[in-house]
Amino acid sequence: MSESTSSAGAAPTASRMMSMLRGFVTGILGLAYAFLIWNATFYLIEMAQAGISGYGWTVLLMPVIVPMIVFVVALLMTRRRPLGVFIVGMLAGLGLSAVFWLDTLSYALRNGASLLG
Repeated sequence: MSESTSSAGAAPTASRMMSMLRGFVTGILGLAYAFLIWNATFYLIEMAQAGISGYGWTVLLMPVIVPMIVFVVALLMTRRRPLGVFIVGMLAGLGLSAVFWLDTLSYALRNGASLLG
């Protein structure tokens, strides 16, 4: 009796494996979102050393905040969906955040003088 109990306890169930896989995917995609946030924060700090205006702070702070909001919204929208839908939803949010960061970076490079104070 103890053999069947120990072998059944040692083998993870399918739902536990899916939960672990979902956690792993969330962690990897969370690192990708964190990379976007890190890049935006680094650029904001570099520009702040040059002295930016209030408008510059607003424009350059948005790419730091938007990926956080997009990650939470994507996570809440897809948390009870199948794993494939979860991955596609999180990747779509990551793509949206990356495009927003690149648009902001392009704007800052072309109109840098308007951001300085």
